[in-house]
Amino acid sequence: MNSEQNKSNQSALYTLISVFFFWGFIGASNGVFIPFCKAKFGLDQFQSQLIDFAFYGAYYIGALLLFIISSGIKRDILNSWGFKKGI
Repeated sequence: MNSEQNKSNQSALYTLISVFFFWGFIGASNGVFIPFCKAKFGLDQFQSQLIDFAFYGAYYIGALLLFIISSGIKRDILNSWGFKKGI
């Protein structure tokens, strides 16, 4: 393996690490964001838990929409994009 290819792989790896770090940071920030919203907007416990439900429910809705669209066109969209573009 030459050093030029190694450099390009390292930059892709660092980009992927950064994306997953910020993704985890945003997910962990819900623990701080929900009590802030609860105090600022006067939410009760049920309403504040709806914030968390909406955050994680968006992943489910997105995956469900991708499944429905893929089933409708009879083609796997992520396979046509490929692994690198899918991330």
